[in-house]
Amino acid sequence: MPETFLSYFGDLSRSALDFYSCFLSYAEPDDSFGQKLYRDMCAAGIRCWRWKEDAKWGDTLMKSIDEAIMVYDKLVVVCSEESLRSPAVIREIERALQKEDDRARRGLDANVLFPIRLDDYIFDEWSHHRKPDVIAKVVGDFCGWRDAESYSSSLDRLTRDLKSDSAD
Repeated sequence: MPETFLSYFGDLSRSALDFYSCFLSYAEPDDSFGQKLYRDMCAAGIRCWRWKEDAKWGDTLMKSIDEAIMVYDKLVVVCSEESLRSPAVIREIERALQKEDDRARRGLDANVLFPIRLDDYIFDEWSHHRKPDVIAKVVGDFCGWRDAESYSSSLDRLTRDLKSDSAD
């Protein structure tokens, strides 16, 4: 049996299938937010991939990231100035959009990228050839993430929107 299956086998009878699985993408300057979001998404029953916890030691980081983007259902990308200036995050966005394009060609649900923002950089200053594809999506608002009530409201909305079709 594959190790991944065995590690999640116990969850299969609970809520592991209630949500899509998620790859969490952000740059190191946003680590305090990323850590908090990762912890809270996992606590909500969402199977999440974050490189610091989940990249396989000994593999190249890019190999681990590319594999995780292909395996996990959704890519939640933190769209802050710091993250959108990171070549690694841009590469992850491009991989997610390629996955969407591939899925659309095969007639499958193509919604892979879930952008969330910590500031308005994505709308006001970010320049990238795939920007129209990213901002065409409803971009989640975590701008007030340091305020507990605002963060909780945004987290509730994100977890609601990450409910899998099979959870209905």
